[in-house]
Amino acid sequence: MDIEAYIHETVFSKNNQHRCFYELIWENFKEDGFVITDESGYEIDAVIKAVSLQNLVGEFIYRLYDDINETSFEDVIEHLQNIGIAENEIAQYCRSNENIEVDDDDFELTVKNALDYTNEIVADKMLEEFSPCDIFDYMFTATYDFEQDFVFDFEDSDEFQSFIDSNQNQLDNYKEEYQSVLSWIEGGMIC
Repeated sequence: MDIEAYIHETVFSKNNQHRCFYELIWENFKEDGFVITDESGYEIDAVIKAVSLQNLVGEFIYRLYDDINETSFEDVIEHLQNIGIAENEIAQYCRSNENIEVDDDDFELTVKNALDYTNEIVADKMLEEFSPCDIFDYMFTATYDFEQDFVFDFEDSDEFQSFIDSNQNQLDNYKEEYQSVLSWIEGGMIC
């Protein structure tokens, strides 16, 4: 199984508007060796990190637009089951990480704890790679409905980045308007 192809085709393509954001962040994570490694359990790790990116975008949307964040631990389970990873393998992955609180009597709680922990490390990694202002610009551009001004569909992350670069003044205005969301990013994007 090509885990990266699965993540791009299934996890990241779930919402085409967000796809360029996911791919931009994912490529940076890959270059740094943060995702898609050859270590034991890497498929589980990669899927949880990909779902975590979705969850952070969902939390951004919740904070900016007051929409429900629909990403949950159930997405982790579904994606892992789709690639043939059994519950016992997921549980073993969680047990092998001392930072994930494991409840041997509640598999779903354990997976939720794994996603919560991964949200924190993915948010930390994003803040290590990008400034809070850049993250705001990326997330805002990926989630905002620009169709009120013109029909917009980004072909790739380069076009996505070019749009951000050429609209920096307007994005700065949005950062001022949504200062609490920028503060959430600066504070570590705790979900």
